[in-house]
Amino acid sequence: MSKLVKDIITQELRSRYAELDSALWVEMVGVDGITTNQLRHDLHDKSMRIEVVKNSLFRRAVGDGPLKPLAESLQGPAAILTGGESLIDVAKVIEDWLPKIKGLRLRGAVLEGEWLDEQRVAGLAKMPTKRDLQAKVAAIILSPAANIASCANSGGANIAGCLKTLIEKLEKGEPVAAASA
Repeated sequence: MSKLVKDIITQELRSRYAELDSALWVEMVGVDGITTNQLRHDLHDKSMRIEVVKNSLFRRAVGDGPLKPLAESLQGPAAILTGGESLIDVAKVIEDWLPKIKGLRLRGAVLEGEWLDEQRVAGLAKMPTKRDLQAKVAAIILSPAANIASCANSGGANIAGCLKTLIEKLEKGEPVAAASA
C-alpha cells in the first residue's frame, strides 16, 4: 500500500474515531459474508457500526486520543464497534450474537477513556445502560415525594371512609356508638 493511500485511510479513520472515547474490539475469524452482513444490518438498525481496521493505521489515526489504549492493544484481526447510546448497548448486541457466530470473540474495549481487558469486557453487557441508571435515579428522587403524598392521601381516605360509614349507619337508622376517649 502506498504512502498516499495510507495517509488517506488514516485521515478517514481519524475523522471517525478522533471524537470518540469508547469503542469495543472484537475478533471475527472464519465468519462467512452472509452472517457478517446480518450482524452489520442488526448493528445499523441500532445506530451502531462495525469496521475491520488495519492495526497500524488505526494506531496512527487515534494518536494520543482517548482510544490510544485500545490501539496499543490491537493484535491480529480487529473489528472496532462504536455507536449506540453507550458502549454498553453495543456490548449487549454483541453478547446476543456470540452464540450465533462461532468465530466472534470479545477482545477488549475502551469505555470513556478507560481500558477494559478481555476479562472485564465480558461483564460489560451485564452493566445497566445509561438510560436504566437515569430511570433509577429519577425513581429514587421521586420516591420520598410519592411516599409523602401517599401518606397525606391515606389519612384523608381513612377519614372519608369512616365518615361514609357513619353517614350510611345514620341513614339506615342504626345506633351509632360514641367514641370513647
